[in-house]
Amino acid sequence: MTEFKGSDTERNLIKAFTDEAVDYFKYSLYSILARYEGQDYIGRVFEETANNEKEHAKIWFKWLNEGNYPRTLKNLQDAVELENDAVTTDYPEFAKKAREEGFEHIAGLFDSIAEIEKAHLEKFKKLKDALEQEKTIPDNGTTYLWECSACGAIIEQEIRPDYCPLCKHEDTFFFKKNPQ
Repeated sequence: MTEFKGSDTERNLIKAFTDEAVDYFKYSLYSILARYEGQDYIGRVFEETANNEKEHAKIWFKWLNEGNYPRTLKNLQDAVELENDAVTTDYPEFAKKAREEGFEHIAGLFDSIAEIEKAHLEKFKKLKDALEQEKTIPDNGTTYLWECSACGAIIEQEIRPDYCPLCKHEDTFFFKKNPQ
């Protein structure tokens, strides 16, 4: 039998997982858009299909992890690595290329999202460190940050924002947070 790591089967599982995860997101978005246009039945079909795709992705994800879901500490380490790549490599390179090609607005969006990813990175690092040390993270802030539930943007102000300045959502929930 061929070694699983590096095999075509592993590559196919990675592609299947990635494709199903992307389809889940797209169909979920299509569902919202269809309902917004008054197409409730089509929205339900997209939602049902999205949920099927999510379950398919979970199957492939489990197989990519030796038939089990990874433990939280491993998931936090993975999240730290993913967010670090986004912050240190991906988004800076994306922004640079967009600027070179004259897409300054898109470059600015890449820069803005990179800042959100940086906040994600710090959050995951703290959680990972706390879990490794079997500690809980204290809530010690006094001024509020608001996290957009749609895109994750962090807005610092005293009261709940009326809309997100990054994604422009008005009908979104903002999580009240204490600063890190």
